[in-house]
Amino acid sequence: MVASYDRIFSIEMFEDINEDDWITRYFFTGGTMPAANLLLYFQDDVSVVNHWLVNGKHYAQTSEAWLKRMDQNMALIKPIIESTYGKDQAIKWTVYWRTFFIAVAELFGYNNGEEWMVALFLFKKK
Repeated sequence: MVASYDRIFSIEMFEDINEDDWITRYFFTGGTMPAANLLLYFQDDVSVVNHWLVNGKHYAQTSEAWLKRMDQNMALIKPIIESTYGKDQAIKWTVYWRTFFIAVAELFGYNNGEEWMVALFLFKKK
């Protein structure tokens, strides 16, 4: 099963990084936010058995839960952040990750979850 977090009927390419686009610069550099139906066009080696478009409010709640768990487990997370980003960057990246979870929650929760949704796909090999 593949999950695609996407905006309905759009493909957003993150190749050109805008200095004002914080989330692209730090979390999705070079990534693609596919449209909900994009993977239906790539079935040479796999077949889509089923697919679902799920309201974004549940993913918003998931992001809020990740933030809460991060905050509750900071003593365990701090050494991981320090080893990943360096001790001198640990506070900055802790704030970045908190901001990321808040931004995702707000984005997917916008318009009661009807603007940004989660597309799920079940594939089988051909």
